[in-house]
Amino acid sequence: MTSKASFISLLICGLLIAALVARNGQVLLLAVPFLVYLIVGLLQCPGDMSLRAWRTPSQAQVAAQEPLQVRVYVENAGPTLANLCVIDACHPAMAFEGHARQRSALPEGEGMQLEYRVRAPRGIYAWNGIEARASDPFGLFELRRDLPAFSEVRVRPAPLKMRPAPFQPQETLHAPGPTVARLAGTGTDFWGIREYRPGDPLRRLNWRLAGRYPHRLFTNQFQGEEIADFGLIVDARALSSASTLESTIFESSIQAAAALAEVILRRGNRVALLIFGENTSCLFPGYGKRQLSFVMRDLCRAKLGRNLPLRYLEYFPTRVFPAKSVIIAFSALDAADVDTYARLRSYGYEVVLVSPSPVEVMARTLRATRLNDRAVRTARLERAARLKTLLQMGVEAVDWDVDQPLDPLLQGAARAMTRRRNQ
Repeated sequence: MTSKASFISLLICGLLIAALVARNGQVLLLAVPFLVYLIVGLLQCPGDMSLRAWRTPSQAQVAAQEPLQVRVYVENAGPTLANLCVIDACHPAMAFEGHARQRSALPEGEGMQLEYRVRAPRGIYAWNGIEARASDPFGLFELRRDLPAFSEVRVRPAPLKMRPAPFQPQETLHAPGPTVARLAGTGTDFWGIREYRPGDPLRRLNWRLAGRYPHRLFTNQFQGEEIADFGLIVDARALSSASTLESTIFESSIQAAAALAEVILRRGNRVALLIFGENTSCLFPGYGKRQLSFVMRDLCRAKLGRNLPLRYLEYFPTRVFPAKSVIIAFSALDAADVDTYARLRSYGYEVVLVSPSPVEVMARTLRATRLNDRAVRTARLERAARLKTLLQMGVEAVDWDVDQPLDPLLQGAARAMTRRRNQ
């Protein structure tokens, strides 16, 4: 019974009571039309519904805040429904555009369709069912059913423009890839010359040198290009009580990690992922589109959790990241974290810290006063001292203002790492 039917029922009861109190039959006659109206609605109310529903998002995966078109189709496999309302509920975090609710008559064997668009922040969103409400033509008595129609959409981090950073790991896998190895192989850059051995390709013979030594043959060697291992660590700890600041830093870290993982995997290298926080998730090394899908899935699910000591991270790398690989960490850099990064460096990893600056984010929200200016200046000096300490320990630290592009900073960090290794 709907609110409309409840109101009519109360009205009929009121008229009956008034007729009995006043002992007036004419007052009783006023309730007859309402009673007939209620009875007709009850007789025409559908006894059951036989509906089938489908929901079809235009894409299974979209970027954050990118519009997603959703189509809902409901088919009637039972008797004609004179008044059917179909409602598709959206997640509260989604921005809604269009009509996700439609009411009309639905004859037997026919269907109805509704379309709408949504925009959502990073995450994984699922619809479990569609609500259907069938009632009599007057809308007095209603029958409700939840139609099963499961759908899931993965909203990945917003795209970030990034070029392949030329990070050079100390060791590579013995398989053809894009990373220059420190040994001879099947590359394009000249490496050296050695004497000919049976089985060497004839196209690599050095004929000029053979002309100088008629009875000897020489083979050109090229620098090998092989697959390299990269590890990504995303700090998912809430280091302070400022929820807006933490959310901005965390979302920037997720966005940068997603862009860097895509660049590395599309070049053919291997990537491992560790999201460190209250709900730690671990993804072992892999390559290709399958690994990229797993990385995006974990990054979409990542959430901020309670603050944990970063020293617990020391127990993960030997199991997750291969020896002498490049580890790229995304963290705001707490004062107690410096020793942990130094320990990772002592394990033999090439460590790069991409640190979104909370100081710059907070500075843009403060009023321009003398006290605030001094506080920001002091925080910048303290942060610069921490980053310099990491550089002295062999950790390449990138101080990233999240409103500025990250790609030039990563390119500079890769060149600095190469120079330091060659010294």
